[in-house]
Amino acid sequence: MLTAPLPNRVNIRKAVTRSARYAGALCAEQIPQFKELLDPEAPTIDVVVEFGENEEGQQFAAVEMQGRVVLECQRCLNPVVCELKGNSRLGIVPGDEQAKQLPAGLEPLIAIDDVDLWAVAEEELALALPVVAYHPDGECEPPRSDRAERSVSEETGSTDHTAENPFSVLSSLLESDDTKEK
Repeated sequence: MLTAPLPNRVNIRKAVTRSARYAGALCAEQIPQFKELLDPEAPTIDVVVEFGENEEGQQFAAVEMQGRVVLECQRCLNPVVCELKGNSRLGIVPGDEQAKQLPAGLEPLIAIDDVDLWAVAEEELALALPVVAYHPDGECEPPRSDRAERSVSEETGSTDHTAENPFSVLSSLLESDDTKEK
């Protein structure tokens, strides 16, 4: 776990020339879009960004990110802690036309002078989020349905749970139509 904060803005030319490596942690205030998702026990995201130039002269930024977020389990609807890891290689280009010409394996990072590392990390975090979050098999309890609650109240003799038939309104409408036709 990294403890030093990640710098916000970095000069691309200097970072690429020096093959600079920036490593640090982002807290909730630095990535407000994910503030509510960060795990309270580990409330930071560790980020490492390395700048360089490949054999073809293409400037790049290699981004590694890891952290923990709390999402809603889609089986039981309870919180589930998810470990996130992201790795990507970004080709630094000044515009959309150059982005279209990037070789395979490089995603575009459109920037001219400076790059916002916090924004890059936030985008990587969004890409690393699972589409659907689940507890591991056997670890979650399905949510209690009305039917389960009714059967429990019937077993205990409790009558405080009165369930209305959702179709009772339809039956009253049908009855009123029948009386109109006569």
